[in-house]
Amino acid sequence: MLRRMRIGLLKLQAHTIYRQELCAFNKRTSTTFQEPETTPSVLATIPDCLRGLLQDAMQDAPKQRKSILVSSNGLANRFILERWGIRPSQRRRYRNLYASVRKQTRNLLQHYLLRGRVEWALGGDTRTFGIFKFDEIRGNLIVGFVCVSGAFFSA
Repeated sequence: MLRRMRIGLLKLQAHTIYRQELCAFNKRTSTTFQEPETTPSVLATIPDCLRGLLQDAMQDAPKQRKSILVSSNGLANRFILERWGIRPSQRRRYRNLYASVRKQTRNLLQHYLLRGRVEWALGGDTRTFGIFKFDEIRGNLIVGFVCVSGAFFSA
């Protein structure tokens, strides 16, 4: 009886070691890979990505457009693409990376919603944006940014 328990315990240990190795093994390329690490200092650069997104949207926007819509998932995709060069089509492979960055972008946009406005020094002038909640679909928070003060379009 004691011998059977020892054999069962050894099999269990061998199975857990095999599962751990299998999780780190990529079947497609037959190599191990490691996801990029999302440290707090890396996640703290998400507002810079948002600022760049707003600058691009302001330069490309037609004259009649009053607000800019930003999705939390779209911001996360852009941040990951700019930071690590990982495309959204690779989301399954980097599941933990996408989950943590999307959670952080949702928290950031919710924080801005609670503040009601955001102010950035862009170039030589300061621009203030009002923020409103547009929609929330399955955890994807969509907010609108409206330029309150500062030059909305560069001359």
